[in-house]
Amino acid sequence: MPLSGFEASPGVEVELCAHCRGLFLDRHEIRQLVGGGSLAKATEVVPVSLGDEIGMRCPKCVDPAMQPLRVRGAEAVESWQCRSCGGLWLGEGAFFALARSLQASRRPVRLVAPPEASAAPILHDGPDLAHSRSRHDRGIGNLVGAPVALAAGLLLCSTSLGRLFASLVGMPFHELGHAAASWLSSRIAIPLPFFTFWFDDQSVLMGLLVVSALGWLMFHTYREKNYFMLSVAGAMLGAWAIATFLISPTTTLMWQILAGALGEIVFGAFLLLAFHFPLPDRFRWDFWRWVALIPGALCFVHALLLWRTVSADVSQMPWGAAIGAESDGDMNRLVQQFAWDANDLADFYLAIAYGCLAALGVTYAYAAYRLRSSREINPPEKALPASR
Repeated sequence: MPLSGFEASPGVEVELCAHCRGLFLDRHEIRQLVGGGSLAKATEVVPVSLGDEIGMRCPKCVDPAMQPLRVRGAEAVESWQCRSCGGLWLGEGAFFALARSLQASRRPVRLVAPPEASAAPILHDGPDLAHSRSRHDRGIGNLVGAPVALAAGLLLCSTSLGRLFASLVGMPFHELGHAAASWLSSRIAIPLPFFTFWFDDQSVLMGLLVVSALGWLMFHTYREKNYFMLSVAGAMLGAWAIATFLISPTTTLMWQILAGALGEIVFGAFLLLAFHFPLPDRFRWDFWRWVALIPGALCFVHALLLWRTVSADVSQMPWGAAIGAESDGDMNRLVQQFAWDANDLADFYLAIAYGCLAALGVTYAYAAYRLRSSREINPPEKALPASR
């Protein structure tokens, strides 16, 4: 949809569609125009049932879908809100209806009528989407989800049966850790239950596949302005370049073995950390992040408690392998082939676990700050004076 700048209020320029006369306002512009008014009081979300198709894209984020809204006083006009950036798309006439519904705003706004143009329907550009998206930055559930999952994991790991269950849950994370380290060093790897098969030699084809996958991820996250996953993909691409071109094969082999237990720590923590951020829209992370909370928390808590125990008593080191000879175990190979000391291994894994725990704390603080900021933009209705 062709958009051009339009001064909706002195000093506040929004974007206007010359064909349909719809307006797009981003978060910053909403704050300037609305002041302390409540968007929740002036609008209501239009429920979208499973199977109903929506084709509206955010003009700013391109890919993320927009949630249909109903503006009070302009119920027949199509309006939308982006689930990613929070921007509003207001159909013709909805802008002034929204302004009339926000009489309780702290700051009066002088509105300028958009120029006349030939009426035309809103053009829905983009792929059809069949589900509503939930918000990552609003709602108390987003703030208590990770702590509750961690508490449940801690409670479960306090029992012998719970620890056994947690070790089984962590096994896919363990094997994925081996495989990820292999892939980042351009080696073919196939993670299987209780075992990961990998080639010792680097593969050009595998390197191209890894670069292509990371490039695709960076492209889509950049288009969606998903800076969290863009940073993750960029870091992984940097790790691939270092592991493939700068580190010796012997050292990368050592890291492939180290990465098994690292996978339980890092991937478990990543699921908890990513709970507060969107992934590419097509992954439907807004739903699956709730499902991933429990295994992520259980695996991370179990790994943290395990390495705390081993650091205090090295006789608790998990020697051996689930399949194969005793000497095939990761810890056995690290000690025998790469001259690691058992105490150093325990301290290494515990330091990584504590680092991930600190990262989770920082992320949680940011999520709390973000929730508070969103409530300032959209405060609870009970905090507003009654309309007269």
